Amino acid sequence: MLALEILVGVAVLLGVAFVASRPDIGGLDDEETDRADIGLPQGRLLRSDDIRGLHFGAVSGWRGTVRGYRFADVDATMSKVEETLRAHEESRDQHP
Repeated sequence: MLALEILVGVAVLLGVAFVASRPDIGGLDDEETDRADIGLPQGRLLRSDDIRGLHFGAVSGWRGTVRGYRFADVDATMSKVEETLRAHEESRDQHP
């Protein structure tokens, strides 16, 4: 009976150690509601020199590990790139 209790105790400790060592388990931090501007121009198309000034904030995962960039920031940037490319293509089609 003592051996069974020891075995269960070791199994529980191993399970806790496994969960504690995994950075991808335990949920993600909530997205901040007030973020700094990432550097996208407002009211005009994107220019090549704007790219160098973009700043994406890294999002932390569980226990401080870096998870990546905020989806909203990347989506906003890609939308601006699409808008700029579309305007360029339309202007090229109008003036061949």
